[in-house]
Amino acid sequence: MFQQRDSIEKGIIKYVYGNRAGVEIINPDSTNCKSCGICVGIETGQNLLEVDAVPHISVGQQVTVQISENSPYKSMILIFILPILSLLTGSILGQKIRFLYPGSENLRMICFSLIFFLLYIASISLYDKKMRSQKHLHRKIISIDAP
Repeated sequence: MFQQRDSIEKGIIKYVYGNRAGVEIINPDSTNCKSCGICVGIETGQNLLEVDAVPHISVGQQVTVQISENSPYKSMILIFILPILSLLTGSILGQKIRFLYPGSENLRMICFSLIFFLLYIASISLYDKKMRSQKHLHRKIISIDAP
């Protein structure tokens, strides 16, 4: 259920710049391509992906690229379930702790729910920064094919 799915695509190297290479995907109409989402937002007719370059690669070579796709269930949990759990946890903790606003249980529940929700948002933003820095790790060249 939470496993990654891998898609194997053929492509041609269009450019090599430092340790990055641009690969144009050839015939991206496989069954996995429709649900992958990697090519969404590409307005040109070319399906260019940027991947880590491998040694001895040059422009025009045909390569095989592996594209790993994360499970959509992870996103659903992060967007829908965990925010509700953070609010509920804060609310329950607000009922139990009495040193803040000892006369108003409802105010404590609201304050702690808000604090836990803001902590959740901060942790998700840190997680997002980490994932954005690793966005190219899901695409790699697995073989150089003969022309």
